[in-house]
Amino acid sequence: MKTTSYRGGRGERGAERRRRLVLLLLCGLSVLRGYASASSVLAQEPQQPPRFQSSVEVTSLDVAVVDDRGTPIADLKPADFVVRIDGNQRKVVSAEWISLVTPESASPATPPPDGFSSNASSTGGRLIVLAIDQPNIRFGGALAISKAAGAFVDRLSPADRVAVAGIGMGAPATTFTADRERVKQAITRMTGQKQTQMFTEHNISLTEALAIDHGDRQTLGDVVTRECQNLAPGPGALDVCIAQVQMEAQEHAQNVTRESNMTLQALRDLFVGLRTIDAPKTLVLISEGFVLYDQATIAELGSLAANSRTSVYVLKLDNGLFDVANTRMPLNSIGDRMAQSEGLEMLAGAARGTMFTVTGTGANLFERIESELSGYYLIGVESDPRDRDGKAHPIRVDVPRRGALVRSRRQMLNEPAELRAGGAARSPRQAMASALASPLLASALPLRVASYGLQGPERDKVQVLIHADVGSDYAGSKVVSIGYVITDRTGKMVDSKVTDARLFPVMNGVPSPLQYTAGASLAPGDYTLKLAIAEGDRVGTVEHPLHAALSDGAGVTMSELMVGGPLDGGELLQPTIGYEVTFGIVHGYIEAYGSRAESMTMEYEIAADADSPALLNADVPPRPAGDTRVIFTKAIPVRQLPPGKYVLRAILSEDGRSIKTLTRPFEVAQPKVLMTSADGLGAIGNASMDAELFLPVDETALAPAFQRDSFVSQDTVAPFRERVPETARASFDQGIALLAGGDFTKAGASFKKAIDPDTDSTAPLVYLAASFAASGHDTEAASAWQTALIDGAEFPQIYQWLGDALMRGRDLGQARTILEEAMGKWPSDTRFAKPLAMLYGTFGRGREAVRTLERYLTVRHDDRDALSLAVQWIYTLHSSGALVHGRAEDLKLAHAYAAEYEHARGPQIPLVKQWVEYLENEGKR
Repeated sequence: MKTTSYRGGRGERGAERRRRLVLLLLCGLSVLRGYASASSVLAQEPQQPPRFQSSVEVTSLDVAVVDDRGTPIADLKPADFVVRIDGNQRKVVSAEWISLVTPESASPATPPPDGFSSNASSTGGRLIVLAIDQPNIRFGGALAISKAAGAFVDRLSPADRVAVAGIGMGAPATTFTADRERVKQAITRMTGQKQTQMFTEHNISLTEALAIDHGDRQTLGDVVTRECQNLAPGPGALDVCIAQVQMEAQEHAQNVTRESNMTLQALRDLFVGLRTIDAPKTLVLISEGFVLYDQATIAELGSLAANSRTSVYVLKLDNGLFDVANTRMPLNSIGDRMAQSEGLEMLAGAARGTMFTVTGTGANLFERIESELSGYYLIGVESDPRDRDGKAHPIRVDVPRRGALVRSRRQMLNEPAELRAGGAARSPRQAMASALASPLLASALPLRVASYGLQGPERDKVQVLIHADVGSDYAGSKVVSIGYVITDRTGKMVDSKVTDARLFPVMNGVPSPLQYTAGASLAPGDYTLKLAIAEGDRVGTVEHPLHAALSDGAGVTMSELMVGGPLDGGELLQPTIGYEVTFGIVHGYIEAYGSRAESMTMEYEIAADADSPALLNADVPPRPAGDTRVIFTKAIPVRQLPPGKYVLRAILSEDGRSIKTLTRPFEVAQPKVLMTSADGLGAIGNASMDAELFLPVDETALAPAFQRDSFVSQDTVAPFRERVPETARASFDQGIALLAGGDFTKAGASFKKAIDPDTDSTAPLVYLAASFAASGHDTEAASAWQTALIDGAEFPQIYQWLGDALMRGRDLGQARTILEEAMGKWPSDTRFAKPLAMLYGTFGRGREAVRTLERYLTVRHDDRDALSLAVQWIYTLHSSGALVHGRAEDLKLAHAYAAEYEHARGPQIPLVKQWVEYLENEGKR
């Protein structure tokens, strides 16, 4: 399947740059570039995978099986699978369908307490990563698909978690989250970073540049012969031209190689990070493609994907055949596009996925992916000792059922990828450093982080106290490796730390998280903390917003209120941090600064929530800690409170008048019990499918003529003209007149004047495309109509014209996808049904062709050609041993179409009757 989309980000400054953006959008050509570093993606930890209950040792494989529309087939048994490993068939012991769609009645994930950030995930749902390959998408190239991606995100169930991994320098990203708006905002911020050769002396295709860069003298000679044939006379002119050709080719090849390497490295890091989540994950990679030199790299990525249980769906954005930035037609557009598609196709095949080419809005592709993600099979096959030798073993999974498509991995590998690469396990310090640098967050080691602002020794800065709960059930101390990075809003690092430290639980012998506390001195403002901790072979990372600020009230400045549960009460002159109060005491701590601080009084109240009456209260005397610093600290027994959630209120007063109230939630936990001890990957499997059923199609039907008169008719123009701003209407009207008069070049120029990047330019884009099509430039017309769909997707005419242009250009696959999307949006609009039926017949989807043509004929009873074709197609399928609905139903339809054809005085009535006679006698043979 195919479809095209464009999405944009920040506009370039200056009118000239905005005009260039619009022209690039018209032809689907935008410029991007970047480095392979995706910002954090929070690793989620869903439910434990099902375990096999069998008397034999089994090797588990995850396999998706769908029909030709992407709908999962969920009723398969072990006997329905044929599995070959290393070419030898294995017995399938079990096959369990795992649904990844969480019922709407399921409880939502519990968020971390107020003020805390956590890397703990909710259970259930699906984990989906949307990766935007900015180094290999030109500016604006994914503008339209971002809308479809947003709709895809909105349709996911509440239990699903989505992450955005922007590949490229400074690319936005999100953690795995249920916050749909945050995800969509990150997607729309992707601007693209690929750079293209805007101005070159010579016209050298990508494939030629790559060959020349690899030392192909024959290709160099061919390019020199072509590009240097019209040189001005003069000594050394040929040598100069040859040098220029070599330099331009090498620069082009090196740029493409660098961008490809960035993406490959980013994907490698992404898969390594995803491996920490022991659950199936789906990566949807959006890219224009990259050039692949080393096929072994793709094999490696397939292995990493298999190890991380990640399936990859690739949405390849169609970058068009003509780049207006180069002002030349490409010499080998097909070869260049194939070179850029190769890496994506191999990656998808190696990672239990598939590749779709996007040539419209991409909505139907996201719908298909959504359907395919609703579940998978966990199958168990009898093990062989060689399965665990650390080597890659080729796998092939087949389901010999008609219409079944199998998504399985190309190979099986039971040893971690990092062990294969490095030869030994990483130390905790190395694991921590890797996690800190990784574009995603890990949850193998649970972390929960909170931060609090206090006044430090530097009066122009805020001392931020950072507290982390590490793990959950440690009864004794552990040595851990710790690292963190603090960045400001621009992404600039302002503080960092790497260390090894021994951390302690709240109390030895009592299972609880290890406690980590650190501090940072920051200028007032908002920051992001990324913390990574490794303990043994477990690593956790978390991101947490830091607010370096103090609160003001009635002439005093105050720190944030801090709450914790210490072992015992007493005079605590340092804060205790922790959400859970385990030992029957809650400790509140707050500081006040200023000359009037000592005259203030403080009262602590404990209530069920912020607005409820106080359950317990205590006066808190001020404790001077310097000339202008006062501490209000109090340990309050709460043993009489039942386990549950509460709020500590700190009420600051002066002269009996309340001037400031701060609150902090906490939870009284169930009592702990003392312990007596401190221990407390694979190619897409070739599925059995229906045989391809090609149908006879008139070639003229696949190249519909451009009807200029219909484009300039008043009824056609009117709804588009209404969308044109008053400031551009004169240019638009002039373009219509020129188009009607046959001056297509001047018409195109007028429509370009009517285009304003800052307004809705659907109408001038549509008629600019018509100018291209009228002059026989269907490739440029298709690109412009594709761009018009960004804001004009509600016009069915655009889909029709775009489909016609693609068919005239023999881009039948893309035409089919555009028409499929249109049929989905306007199921009762039959203008798309007939050409789509022709395309289905051409692509060997005979049954679907007949059914689609039936939809058309329910309205158009007068189309003699379609009536004749319907009878012929039914006959053709039956003569091939296939049925559309059933023998009786097909015969009934054929009779009806033949009668209508005869009533319409069709020219081939006898032939139609012959087809019907064959169908009548079919059952008698």
